[in-house]
Parts: sequence; structure tokens; C-alpha cells
Amino acid sequence: MARPILMPQVGQDLTEGKITALNIKLGDKVKKGDIVAEVESEKAVFEVEAFETGTVMEIRYKVGDMATVLEPIIMVGSEGEVLETAAATSTASVEVQAAATTAIESVSVTPVERGRDLETAFLKAGTGGSSPLARRLAGSAGVDIAQIPGTGPRGAVVKRDVEAFQRSKPGVSSVLPFSGGTVRATTGGALPLRTLQSGTGDPVVLIHGFGGDVSAWRPFVAHIGLANPILALDLPGHGAAAASSVSDFDSLTAAVHATLAASGIDRLHLVGHSLGAAVAASIAGGGSLQVRSLSLLSPAGLGPRINGDYVAGFLSSTSEAALKVWLELLVLDPSSLPGVLVRATLSAREGTAMVDHQARLAAGVFAGNTQLFSIRDALHRFGGPVRAIIGREDRIIPSEQADAVPSHVGLYRLPNVGHLPQLEAAPLVGRLIAENVRSAG
Repeated sequence: MARPILMPQVGQDLTEGKITALNIKLGDKVKKGDIVAEVESEKAVFEVEAFETGTVMEIRYKVGDMATVLEPIIMVGSEGEVLETAAATSTASVEVQAAATTAIESVSVTPVERGRDLETAFLKAGTGGSSPLARRLAGSAGVDIAQIPGTGPRGAVVKRDVEAFQRSKPGVSSVLPFSGGTVRATTGGALPLRTLQSGTGDPVVLIHGFGGDVSAWRPFVAHIGLANPILALDLPGHGAAAASSVSDFDSLTAAVHATLAASGIDRLHLVGHSLGAAVAASIAGGGSLQVRSLSLLSPAGLGPRINGDYVAGFLSSTSEAALKVWLELLVLDPSSLPGVLVRATLSAREGTAMVDHQARLAAGVFAGNTQLFSIRDALHRFGGPVRAIIGREDRIIPSEQADAVPSHVGLYRLPNVGHLPQLEAAPLVGRLIAENVRSAG
């Protein structure tokens, strides 16, 4: 199967970079470690290293284009392999839309790869057109996309065009309340709260799991398909909050709560993964914030067991080879794990106290193979719509512990999925989250 070489994230604030050089062409053979491109950000020029070996099947950007972090720049595969797309270049737009709808129902293809393939196929279907995300945003805002000038490839309407069109409409004060950048809490935890998508309505706030950071959500945002603002924060000891530290679950929850309370958000939807899902559930059950809906991905806190060997191995790994062994436990199919993730995780640790602070947190929330907290009471207290999405093949938190969810919680068990359903089954998980958000009214 074709494998992507991703645009790396160099620094927590980098969201895109300009392609300044491509060192390969279609049909070239590349191996792990080859420098395939150069990218320029606002602060530096850096090289893009191949983390996959194979033959170049597709180059998704040309020199001068802006590439989004953690999205494919190049696709490689086996010699003679044909890269499948959602539709052929000459296919009519109606047929492309049908192919896209069919593909979204399937979770067998690498999610990041599929999302980009669908958008590329649609844009190739004729001059102009629009991206799937742009159409969803326009539809949710009640805007005829034909009225929006496009600035994307071949004049296509893309997300930024919908946002610009909405901003230009007179008398609309609630449009795009979160337009980008970083919002910091002025009191309490002071965790960085970043805007991943601007939009209208109550914001959706994403909370990552242990060992992750904000960047892990970026490829997934397009799969949610909502017009709402989508924000994400780094937990203490993670990402841009690497310098901060907490030592137990209550302190962790309090730091996130303080940041949200100080941000000026009156109402919100919470989406959390693993330990972040436990934090989201605790905040929702507390009742002090107006949480409209709650979506939990592989939530911690439903039972006592956790893979303590994974936590210890993740924290103690100092080489790519060692860390790769542990990170592959997160997914059922190791090939679905982005190759850049190992290098990015190690790079983020350099020159920081991140590992020490994460180890301190781990000691306060886990004891060996035991979780030291529970979210079951919080879930009983929360009266809004809530869904728990579990991978049946989760090797970090046993999936059978999800049996402990209260009866009002919608429980979705995904076959052939491990601990990262937002990566392994992104279209389906995005749809389930969107349905949950919309059900709040």
C-alpha cells in the first residue's frame, strides 16, 4: 500500500511551510534517511527526510506551494504499484462526490492518506471546484459555495475562502470568533489553547492523551466536518506546555479547567483521547462549565488496568529504534503510524524537562499497570450527549473496561482498531463526533 512522507512539524507553532526545493521526481526510488525536499518557515529553512522506502508515486506539492504540517508531501510505494484515488481525473464532479461518500464509509485505508486523496481527486475533476471541507463549512453556514471566489489549486474553493467570505458578510458578529493563533489563560494553569479551525457556534475543544500534543490532532480536524471553531490545548508537561508540571489527576484536571474558564468561552463541546478523555469527562461531570457534548476516544478511567510497560517504555526510550517499538503498540497496524512521529517525539524532548514532567504526572495517575483515578461518577453526573469510541484491539487500555460506562453513554466498539481510533478510523470517528456535537442542538 502507498505510504506518505509527511510535512514535518518543526516547533509547536508551525502549521505550514513553503516548499522551496524538491529533490525527487516521479518514479525515483527513495530510501529512509534521504532528503527529499526543503521547506521554509517564518523562522528557518529545514530539510524533509524520508521515513519510508519505495518508489515516488505522487508529489502533492510543487516548489512555491504551502504545505500543511503532518500531511503528505510525497507518496511512495512498491515499484509498479498504481496509486488509487477516489476518482479519475476526467470523472465528472457528481461521480467524484459519490466516490468520496463511499470512501468515507470505509475505514480500511490509511485515514490521512484517504483524506488527502479525496480532496486531490475532487480538485482534479475540473477547473475550479471545491474541497470537501470547504463544502461542509459552507453548507453548515448556509452559504451557496458557488458565490465564493476560490484561491486554491485551479481556482478551487478551499477552507480559507469560506472563512474570508464569512468575515466579509455585513452584520454577522458571531462568525469566526476564533480566527487563529494561540489563546493563553490569564490565570490558573496558563496552558496554550490553539485554534485549529476557525468557525461559528460553540467551540469544540480537543484534549490529547498522555505523551501527545496539539499537533497530533491537526490531520484529524478535516475529518470532523463541522463549521464550529475547533481548539486544542497542550496538557502540562506536553508540547508547548512542557515547562509546566502537575503530579496527580486532580491537578491535571484543574489546570485544564482553569485554562478553559479563563479563555472566555461560555459554552463548549469537549473531545478527549485517553488521559485527555478522562480529563474531559471530569470537567463535564463537574458542572461548572457549560459542556454541550462529550466525545471520548479510548478513555482512561473506566477501569483499573493500563499497560504500565508501555508508559515506562515510552518515557525511557532515548533512540528512534526503541521508541518506535513502543509507539507501534498504539495501533493495530504499525504501517498506519506516521513515520515522522518517532523523530518528532524525540525532537520535542530535546532541551526540555518534558520527560521528567511527564514521568512525574505518570507516577501520580498510574501505579504500574493500575490507573489511580476513575471517571465513572463524572459520567453519571453529566446529562448531555456523550459517546465513547473504543478500539477492540487496544493494547494500552483493555477495551472490555468500556463495559463500565453508564447506560446513557453511546458506546462504539471499532473492529481492527487499536488505541488511536482518530488515526486508524478517522472518517468514521470524525462522523461520530460530528453527530454527537450536532445532537446537542
